[in-house]
Order: sequence, then C-alpha cells, then structure tokens
Amino acid sequence: MQKQKENSLVSVIIPSYNSEKFIKRAVSSVLNQTYQNIEVIIVQNGGNPLPEMKQDPRLRVVSLKKNKGVSNARNIGIREAKGDYIALLDADDYWEPDKLMLQIKLINNYDDSDKPVICFTGRRLFYEKNNKIKKGGYVGCDSHVTYKRLLRSNQINCSSVVMSRETALKNPFPDGKKMHEDYAVWLRILKNGGYAAGINRPLINYRVAHDSKSGNKLRSAVMTFKVYRFIGLGFLESIMHMVTYTFFGIKKYI
Repeated sequence: MQKQKENSLVSVIIPSYNSEKFIKRAVSSVLNQTYQNIEVIIVQNGGNPLPEMKQDPRLRVVSLKKNKGVSNARNIGIREAKGDYIALLDADDYWEPDKLMLQIKLINNYDDSDKPVICFTGRRLFYEKNNKIKKGGYVGCDSHVTYKRLLRSNQINCSSVVMSRETALKNPFPDGKKMHEDYAVWLRILKNGGYAAGINRPLINYRVAHDSKSGNKLRSAVMTFKVYRFIGLGFLESIMHMVTYTFFGIKKYI
C-alpha cells in the first residue's frame, strides 16, 4: 500500500489561451520531472493553435471551441483527470525538475489522518524581455498554513499546488467571477478543515507579466474583497480582512 501511494499518478492541468510562446517550456518542465508517473492535460481554451509538441503518451490535449476563462478550463481538466493527485500549472510558468517528487514525498510523510489538503512551494520570479529570461526575486512560503493564516495573505501560488483529485472535484474554480479565483478555492478548502503544507524552496518559476490582473493594486484589492464575500464573510468582516491583506501585501515589498 505504501509503495502504491509513493507512485501515485499525478495529473497536471495546463490551461492554454494564446500561450504558444510559452507552453512548450511549461510542458517540457513537467515531462522532465524526476517524478515520472504523470499525465499532462492541456486544455486548449480557444485562441491560437498550439505549437507542435514532442510526442509523449503521457500528454493529451482537450480542445474547446471558445474561451470561457481559465477557471472553466481548469475545471474541465480536473474532470478529465485520472490521477490520484491534481497539480496545476499556468502555461507561462515552469517547474524545477524535482518539484513533484518533493511534494509527493512530503505528502506521503504524513499519516492519512494528518495529510495536508494542499501542498505548495515557494516561487522564483522571472521577467522576459527581447526573448531573454531575467531572474527576479524569490517569494518564500510558510511550512504550515491554516485558514486563519491564509485570510491575511495568499502565499499559495496556483502553479505550485498539488492536491487530491477528490479535493479538486469538490472545490471547483468559480467560473465567470472577476476576482482571484485561485485564492477563493484555497480559502474554501481550508475553511472546511485541514491545512496547507509549504515547501520553502523555489520549485516553480513564475512569469511576471505586465498585463497581470493582479498588477493594478486597486483592482486587486477589489477582487480580494469579492473573494471574502464569495466564501461567505460579511461586508464589514470582508473590509477588515481586505485592509489586513493589503497591509501584508505592502509589507512584503518593504
């Protein structure tokens, strides 16, 4: 039984929309993982065609006719998945080779009664200019994150997450909501009990895009407020947490 757990199938979900410049790098970083029992599901969310990929039996593409948003694409990928675990990766990010191996090893170090419901990692920021990668700073993470801690700030990056398929199916990404959909999902999962376990190492490389929806601070604050309302917090409580969230967000860069 322990051997089977250690070799659990991991389904990696990669939504793609006009990501032809980046997605081969993302897919290669998954196929070259030291942990090899994986399947890769690219959800082609309309847009430009995918570039030609290296043939690999672990790779499949789900093609959608129209772009209905990244949340819809992730949910479809999760429903298509066959793995015991779900890992998420945005098309413009990429992983370090031992990322999955370290996460599955950490999860299996816990008894079934005390396993984390989410496992995530730190991230290395990078920028691209003139087709060249420029490394940025490192964003670390705590080893143990509770619901109360996560309300203060979201340190769980989507491209670093591994969770059970059961957890993912029970907590779909909110579709059509103008907010931080991933943050809403992590909060909803932890609100129902359990904790998230972090590996404080730069196991993912996170592309900083100038057109990121979190780049505009006012817009990001409004989306954060919507997250708190979405998970059932009252108006005043949501305001209070939004102020705290903004404070810790600013403090991180001081």
